[in-house]
Amino acid sequence: MDSIANHLTTQATDAMGSEVKAIAITYQGIDVSFQHQGWRVKDKTVCQPHQSKLTQYSKCTLAAKALFGDLCARLSEKPSKHWRHGRSKTMYCNAAVSYQPTVASIGKASDETGDDKARAACNLAIAAALGSRDPAVIGERDRVCGG
Repeated sequence: MDSIANHLTTQATDAMGSEVKAIAITYQGIDVSFQHQGWRVKDKTVCQPHQSKLTQYSKCTLAAKALFGDLCARLSEKPSKHWRHGRSKTMYCNAAVSYQPTVASIGKASDETGDDKARAACNLAIAAALGSRDPAVIGERDRVCGG
C-alpha cells in the first residue's frame, strides 16, 4: 500500500512540476544546462556553469535560445495526448519567446572621436579643480569644459 501511495505522490508532484528539475542537453556542440520548476524554465539557471567565462556563456545562452525554439517547434509538429508532452511544449515555447540570451563579443575598441577626447580632458580638469581653490586651475577647468 505504501508503494502505491508513493507512486501516486510522485505522479502528482511530477504533474504539478513543483520540484526543481535539472536538464543538460548538448545542442549545436554546446552543453546547455538549465533548471525548471512549475513547468517554467528558470532563466537564471540557463548555462550557469559557463557564467565565469563571458564568451562561452554568451555562446551557451544563444544556443539555449535556439534550443528552446527548436524544442517548441518539434513538440508542436508531433502532438501527443500525454500530459507531459503538453506541459513540455508549453514550457519550451514560453522559454523560446521570453528567454533573453546574453550577447557578448570582444573586439578592438574603436578610435576615440574628438568629442571623446574633449570629454576626457574635461573630466581630468574637473578632477584637478575639485580640491583646488587656485583660480588658474578653476579657470583651466572652465576653459577646457567650455564654461
